[in-house]
Amino acid sequence: MKLLRNTIALRLGLGATLGALAQLSALALLAVSGYLISRAWEQPPILYLMVAITSVRLFGISRGVLRYTERLVSHDAAFRGLERLRIAVWRKLVRLAPAGVPVWRSGDLQARLVDDVDGVGDRWLRGALPLASAVIVSVCATALQATLLPAAGIVLGACLLAAALAGPALATWSSRHAVRATATARGDLTEGVRAALHGREELVAAGTDAQALERVLQGDERLRRAHARIAWTAGLGEAAGLLALALAVVGALWTGIPAVHAGTLDGVLLAVVALVPLAAFEPVLALPAAAQQTAVAKACGRRLLEITQAAEPRPDPVEPMDYEPNPLGGPPFIEIKRLSVTWPGAETPALHGFDLTVQPGERVAVMGPSGSGKSTLAAALMGFLPYEGSLRFGGVELAEYDGDDIRRTVGLCSQDAHVFDTTLAENLRLARPAADDGDLARALRWAGLRDWLEALPDGLQTRLGEHGRAVSGGERGRIALARCLLADREVLVLDEPDAHLDAATAERVLRTAMAALEGKTTIVITHRPLPEGVVDRVVHLRAPVPTPRRDAPDNRLLGVAPTG
Repeated sequence: MKLLRNTIALRLGLGATLGALAQLSALALLAVSGYLISRAWEQPPILYLMVAITSVRLFGISRGVLRYTERLVSHDAAFRGLERLRIAVWRKLVRLAPAGVPVWRSGDLQARLVDDVDGVGDRWLRGALPLASAVIVSVCATALQATLLPAAGIVLGACLLAAALAGPALATWSSRHAVRATATARGDLTEGVRAALHGREELVAAGTDAQALERVLQGDERLRRAHARIAWTAGLGEAAGLLALALAVVGALWTGIPAVHAGTLDGVLLAVVALVPLAAFEPVLALPAAAQQTAVAKACGRRLLEITQAAEPRPDPVEPMDYEPNPLGGPPFIEIKRLSVTWPGAETPALHGFDLTVQPGERVAVMGPSGSGKSTLAAALMGFLPYEGSLRFGGVELAEYDGDDIRRTVGLCSQDAHVFDTTLAENLRLARPAADDGDLARALRWAGLRDWLEALPDGLQTRLGEHGRAVSGGERGRIALARCLLADREVLVLDEPDAHLDAATAERVLRTAMAALEGKTTIVITHRPLPEGVVDRVVHLRAPVPTPRRDAPDNRLLGVAPTG
C-alpha cells in the first residue's frame, strides 16, 4: 500500500513537471516566433534564421507531445488514487451496511461513492497540477522578461502575482455558498431520480407521478443554479486575470518602446517583450477554476469523511489474530455461550442469553418467529455486530479476528440478497471470479435451478434486469444460494433459504443443497418446519423479553430436537 502511494505521488509529480514543460514550450514558441517575425522583416540571409526556424518547429511539436504525455501520466495517477479511495469507501460501507446506514439515503450514498470520489480526484488534476504549472511558468516568464528588460520584468511579475492572488480569491469568495450546495444538491437529485425510477409503477398507479417528476425537476433546477453560480464566478475571476494580462502587455510596450528609442533594447526583441505576457498568463488564467475545483473537492472530501470516519458497529481489533484452520481438517468447532447481541441504536438486545454448540460438519436449524433474533445471530456470526457473552470459533473468540478473515470462513445466504443488472454468469462470479461455466452450472444445479437454466434463451449470458426483475422471488433466492455454494466457505449460514418456494420445491432445493454441503458446517435459519432429515437438529427460539432481569433464567433456548 505504501509503495502504491509513493507511485501515485511520483506520477503526480511527473505529471506536474510535464505540464510545466508543456507550458514552457508554449512560452518559448511564442517568444521565438515573435523574434523570428521581427528578424525576418529585416530580410537577413536565411541561414541567420535557421536556428529560430528550427526552434519554432521544436517547441511547436514538443508542446503537443508534452501535453499528451502529461495528460497520460497525471490521469493514470489520478485514476489509481480514485481506485484506492473508492475501494476504501466501499469497504467501509460493507462494514456499516449490515447494521444499517440510516444517516444516508441510498441515492445520496450513490452520489458519494461515484460523484464525490470523482470530485476528490479532480482536486489533483484540476487543482494542484494547474497551480504547479502556473508557478513554474510565471517564475520562468518573469526571469526571461527581466533578462530582456528589467522594467518589463517587474511589471510582468507584479501583474502575474496580482492575477494569481486576486482571481482565485474573487472566484472562491463569490461562489463559496454554491460550492457547498453543489454536493448536497447532487445527492438530493440522485436520490430523487432513484426513488422516481424504482417506484414508477406505484407512482403511476397512485396518480402521483407528476408530483414526483416535479420534485426531480426542482432538484435539477437547484443543481443547475449552483453550477451556474460556480461558472459565473469562475468567469469573474478569469476576467480579473484578463485585465491583469492587458495591463502586463501595455506595461511591456510602455517600458519597451522607450527602451528601444534609448538603445537599451534591440528593436527585434520588442515583439518578444510584448508577446511573453500572453504565454505567461495562459496557466494563470486557469487558477480561478482550479481554486473552485479545490473548494468543490474539499466539500466532496468532507462528505466522504462522514462515511470513512463513521463508527463501525463492530470495529476490528487493533491486533487481530490470524485465523487458524481446524488442525483436524474441515470447518471449526463453534461454541456459543450466553450470547447477547444488540443492534446499533436499539435499547434492548435482539438476541439474549443464547447457547449453542455446533460440531464441525454439523447441520443445525435455528427456528423461531419473526423478531426472535435469528437474523441477528447470522449477523453476529458474520462479524458484523458486537456481542456480549462468548462466541468461539475453534476455541478463539470471534471478536479477536479481523472481520474480513471471518467472512472468508463464514458465508451468508441472505433472503434479500441483491441481484445485479448484468448476466447470470456475472452475478454468480461475484462469489468466485475465476469460476468457469462448468462451475457456475454445477452451483445452479445444486441450488435446484437446472431446469430453469436450460430454459433460458441465452443460458448463463442471460441478463437478469434491474434488481433481478427478469426472475421471480424464488429464483432470486436460489441464485443467491448458488452464489454461496460457489464461494465454498467452511461455515454457511442460510437465512430463510426456502422463502418464496412451495413445499415440494423447498424440500427438493434443501436436500440438494445439503448434499452439496456435505462436510461443511451449516446453520439454517427458518421460521417454518424443515423436511425430516435435512438437518441434524433444530434449535427453537422465541422473541426476547423487553427487559430481562439479571437473575432471570435463560428463556431463549427452549429445546433441541434431533430430526434424524
